[in-house]
Amino acid sequence: MNREESMTLMMLPNDLILNCIARVPRLYYHTLSLVSSRFRSLLASTELYQTRILLGCTESCLYVCLRFHTSKQQRWFSLCGRPNSSKNVLVPITSPNSPSTYQSDNARVGSDIYAIGGFTKDNNASSRVMVMDCRSHTWREAPSMRVARESPSVCVLDGKIYVTGGCKNLDATNWMEVFDTMHQTWEFESSSPGQKIRSGIRYQSVGYDGSVYVKCIERLVVTYKLNKGRWRAGG
Repeated sequence: MNREESMTLMMLPNDLILNCIARVPRLYYHTLSLVSSRFRSLLASTELYQTRILLGCTESCLYVCLRFHTSKQQRWFSLCGRPNSSKNVLVPITSPNSPSTYQSDNARVGSDIYAIGGFTKDNNASSRVMVMDCRSHTWREAPSMRVARESPSVCVLDGKIYVTGGCKNLDATNWMEVFDTMHQTWEFESSSPGQKIRSGIRYQSVGYDGSVYVKCIERLVVTYKLNKGRWRAGG
């Protein structure tokens, strides 16, 4: 799109502009956002997503989070296919409210991606939670965790986000906390699978088949699973 074409398009009302932009592959949205502040606002609107649904122009995207050696901050990209080609390209997702922490862990719930915990620029553990709306590629802040956690392990089960470890001095009351995405509230998971698994900092966790499986990386202990509020050996 040259300058004359963009100026002509800018003279149209918003609903017509949305109708035009919705037909453009998301691969080019980053370039379109540079045209004007009005374009950036429209590209980040939920109205554009609804228009794409009505026109049958929605796309599936793979989201990639990378941390470069030259910068501690993580950067987000979407992997988009080129029109009429089998090749893909990484398109940067830019937003003034993007997370400023690094080594956070991420979870997807519906159309939202949660970036949880990590390190601040001052190398302190963070309790901050940021959410990216994949429909508009905009970030917003969610309620913070009760405990600041560096490199926590995050998994999702039944719309709830389970966050484990990432800090010292863990005990039965604070080693894991759970975020209810529907009510936007945090609670500690008070039940405990045993002293050994709570004595570490780094964990691996996954939500699968109705259970949350947790393993402590520092200690060679059995994997535990949380099912219907009770902890059991996970095998």
